[in-house]
Amino acid sequence: MATDSTAYPFTLLDIVNQCDSFPYAPDPKLEQLTFLTFVVDNIPVGRIHNTVVPHITAFNQQSSPIFHITDTTVSFMPWLSDYESRSDAIAQMLKHWRNDVKSFPCLSGWRDELYGVYTHITDPATTKGGAALAIERSACGLFGVHAYGVHMNGFVRTGPKPSDVQLWIARRSMTKPTYPGMLDNMVAGGMGFGHSPQYTIIKESMEEATIPADIAVNAIPVGTISYTKLSKDCTQTQPETQIVYDLELSKDITPVPCDTEVEDFRLWTMEQVLTAIRQGEFKPNCACVCLHFMIRHAVLTPENEPDYLEIVHRLHRRIEYPGPKKWPTFKE
Repeated sequence: MATDSTAYPFTLLDIVNQCDSFPYAPDPKLEQLTFLTFVVDNIPVGRIHNTVVPHITAFNQQSSPIFHITDTTVSFMPWLSDYESRSDAIAQMLKHWRNDVKSFPCLSGWRDELYGVYTHITDPATTKGGAALAIERSACGLFGVHAYGVHMNGFVRTGPKPSDVQLWIARRSMTKPTYPGMLDNMVAGGMGFGHSPQYTIIKESMEEATIPADIAVNAIPVGTISYTKLSKDCTQTQPETQIVYDLELSKDITPVPCDTEVEDFRLWTMEQVLTAIRQGEFKPNCACVCLHFMIRHAVLTPENEPDYLEIVHRLHRRIEYPGPKKWPTFKE
């Protein structure tokens, strides 16, 4: 599928760079970043920018300080040694910060949804569902902890070759707090703590696309993409892993918006999807999920995409922080 990429404002690798924007060694930009390591149980689990540290220090001025702060690390005091005490300490601090919109604009998108933070320790006496603590979703970037989500490609076969496919593409609602009006995968969502990937994909399928559970359950896990985003002001990082699913749909099934998250759906050819990606119309991580699909379906090949090898490598960044060995399902 050869195209003249010079006719578009972005190459496919440009889009991957927008998603996976935290610099790699030996990029000199790394030396300019000023993050402290967030440590739990002596295990690094995230990054906290030095501009956030004074706010932590101020909150710490109480009879029983919560955090131990050094020049390079932020960790819990020893008596905060289990899931409940750590999660409560973070929640109390974030509740206080939530009123300071100027310092913490990300908290204006408060979700009332928790994301689990994992170490290598899974002792049920100190963890819950294998997590050392849980953090409000909108605050994950402040602590640079590893977040997880699911994305599903809904596709229709149009011929016998792997590349003979069309994709259902969603347009995000203009009221979304992030990337309003941009293009998205048919179904996608963050994984709230206590929900498994399959449960999340089935739930999101109904909520976003009115696809019933007896159809969504046929979605096949086909791998992951992973990346680390660096905010434009270089004060937040967000390592993310998206678990990717494919769902083949018959031509008589049409996704329909069910909640307020999606404006509409359209069934597009691979050429249409690639054009929109190169025009910068997709939310970057959703574009990467489409690229992952196109690589697996031989739409993008070493022969027609000059950045093929780099794109393949960059869709699977190694996240340095621990993840769950088994997904907790206590909310299902």
